[in-house]
This record gives sequence, structure tokens and C-alpha cells, in this order.
Amino acid sequence: MKGIIIEADYVVTCNSTDEIIKDGAVYVEENKIKAVGKRDTIANYYASSRIISGKNKILLPGLVNTHSHSVQTLLRGKAEDLSLIDWLQKVILPGERSFSADNVYTSCVLGFAEMIRTGTTTCNDMLTVHHSEEGIRAAIDIGIRARIGKMLMDVDINNKKEKLEKTSDIIAEITDHIKKYHNRQKGRIKYSLNLRFLLNNSTDLIAEVVKLQQKYDDILIHTHASENRNESKLVTQQFGKSYIRALNELNVLGKNTILAHAIWLDEEEYKLIKESGTKISHNPSSNSKLASGIADIVKFQELGVIVGLATDGAPCNNNLDMFKEIRLASFLQRLKYLDEKKLPAKNVLRMATIEGAKTLHMEKEIGSIEIGKKADLVLLDISDVNAIPLYDPITHIVYSASGKDIVLTMIDGTIVYEDGVFHTIDIEKLKDKAKQYLKS
Repeated sequence: MKGIIIEADYVVTCNSTDEIIKDGAVYVEENKIKAVGKRDTIANYYASSRIISGKNKILLPGLVNTHSHSVQTLLRGKAEDLSLIDWLQKVILPGERSFSADNVYTSCVLGFAEMIRTGTTTCNDMLTVHHSEEGIRAAIDIGIRARIGKMLMDVDINNKKEKLEKTSDIIAEITDHIKKYHNRQKGRIKYSLNLRFLLNNSTDLIAEVVKLQQKYDDILIHTHASENRNESKLVTQQFGKSYIRALNELNVLGKNTILAHAIWLDEEEYKLIKESGTKISHNPSSNSKLASGIADIVKFQELGVIVGLATDGAPCNNNLDMFKEIRLASFLQRLKYLDEKKLPAKNVLRMATIEGAKTLHMEKEIGSIEIGKKADLVLLDISDVNAIPLYDPITHIVYSASGKDIVLTMIDGTIVYEDGVFHTIDIEKLKDKAKQYLKS
């Protein structure tokens, strides 16, 4: 079976030595990377059904978005200039509750399309309480790689006695979802246990989710934590202890857990995260827009904590372009420390690729360009004015590039986007449906 050769002026591998191959190429067969090397060598050794020209291009691993809410995409621009709790209670939760099954599907496909268009090939996605299977169907249909699942919340933020959904019903539903969807599409779709946050979760639900996760080697718990000072104060009032201490006491922390945000921590909480092996998802744009604070990524990395990058949802960003997160993540750490050497380009690019893959326990499959890994690859155009002159491909990716420079996105060996064309969806029909929602 003949595969595809993708050429590039630079192949940025993000492997263990951060190898960059000038005038390089990758040979892809079925859904795997079969060879990586110099352009001429690959052309001479491998027969292909197609050669994709790499003139004025950088080939890099598909980006890994470690915390997203694709279902919120139809709410982009609707919740502006609000504090986190008001943003959530006044706009986002009511908006999610109002969605029909068709709205959920449309919103998710629209979000995934933006990710794919801007170079993201994998996401860790929190859906909504109702119609979450439509979000999973959206991921299956468009071709993105995802850890994905229903949003889990059973109690009201202000009144823990007010049930939003029966805990037993939630567990029954997600157990059924795991049977239906986990490791489907040749492993491209994996289920995720998405606890919204402590203020919306009863201790009974948390205990049942922890127990359920322990039955599976490859299903992760994904939740928000210590995002905002006021939110953290409410947690302390309700639980009698700080956010991370409460999660630790509830057995949520651990190697199979991802915490989004993790900004407002004390020294003991950093230690709890490190010792438990808990992973962190850093969301610089969302944290900036909602004035949540600047997470101390330098400290996490110095402690050996694995940290990935993320966009969060469209209403608190308002983009799903990981290149914006890469750039801002580096700049914010330098501002926080007043040190221009903090979080250098190479390190932050790894956060969006191989470290993101580690965050999602997928580093053996994705996150770098290496023989045997899944063919999740993106081509970045470097012919436009923002790329001239180009002294270093990594610093260009981090400081100058944009998701709009992506000209090809391949996921699991399939080209899902190329030169303005989506191959798995009707993008114009999708945009029309999104506009109809606005009119409604």
C-alpha cells in the first residue's frame, strides 16, 4: 500500500532532542508515521501515492489542546466583561441548558473546525449536561482526536441541597457512554470524566466518579480547580479547606487527573500536586480575559509537574487558536517574573505538543514526529510577510506564527483540512446553521 510523503523546509519534530530536519520529509502509511528524514532520502526509499510539497512550509506535530469546551462555541461574544461566577451563572450555564441536541452538535462541530483550521489535532473536551452524545458524534464526524465526555454537575453552586440531576442517573449515563464510545474510531475517541468544579459537584458524585475511573486504565478525570480568587474562597467556605486540599481529601488528585487553571495555590498545594502526579492544563488567554490571574507555570515545571496548554472555551477567550496560547504563555511568565529568560520558545512549544500529549497520557501515540507514532501533523506556511526573514523555525512558530498560517491538518493519517477546504464537513452549511442560532 502506497502512502503519502509530506515535505517541508523544516521538520520540527519535538522529539526528545528537539531535532529539526532542514529540507526534511515524513512518510505516512495508513495512520502511522513510517519514516522521518531528509527530503531526498525519503523520496528515494518510499513509493507514494502523493507527495505534498513543502516549499515555504514548516511541518510540526499537531497541537494538543488540553482543556476545551467546544459546546460553548455558539456562545462566543455573549458573555463579555463579566467576573467568572457571573459569567458562568448569568450566561454560560443558562446558555448550555437552552441548547437543543442540534445546537450541541452544531456548536461542537464549529469549535472543532476552528481547532482543526488552526493546527489543533487533539483536544480534551468538556461537553454539557444534556445531549452530550451529540458532541461526541461531532468529534467522530469531523475527525478530531479527543478525550471527551458529558459535563458532570449535580448540585447548585449556591445551594448544595438543590439537585440539578440525580447522582445515580449521572453515573448510569456515563457508564453507558463509556461502553458506547471509549476507544472508538481506532482509539481516536476516548471518554473523559469531566467534573465541572467543586461548587457544582456533591461529594457523593465525586466519590462515584473516582470509583468509576479506577475501573479503567485509560480514562482520566478532568476538572477545573483554583481558577479564580472568589471561586476559591467559596470552596473554602463550603468545604472548610482550600481547593487543592479538598480535592486531595476527596481522592481526586492523582496521575489520572487533569486540573484546568490551578492559579491560586499555596506551597503545600503545589507539593500535593507534585507528589500525587496530577497534571495541569494552562489556559493563558482565558485566565487573562476573566482576570483570574497568572498561573505559575515556571514553578510547576521546576517541580517536575507535567503542564499542557489549552484554549478553554470560545466565550472566555474568544479564539480556539493554540498559537495565541503558545505566545501568550511565554510572555505572561516573563511578565510574572520580570525575567526575559523564563519559559523560552522551545519549552512552550513542547507544552503545546509532547507535554500536552503527556498531560493526556497520549505521549506514546502523538505529540512528536517520530517513527511509529500516529500521523497527526500540520503544515505551517512561511511565505507571508510575518515569516520574513526567518532565522529560527521554533521562535517563528512561538512568537510570529498564527493558526491562520496552517495550510494542512492531518489526523490519524487522514487529511481533514487543506488549503481552505474541510474534507469531512460542509463548512458553509455549518456556518449558516451557526448564524441561524444567533437569529433565534
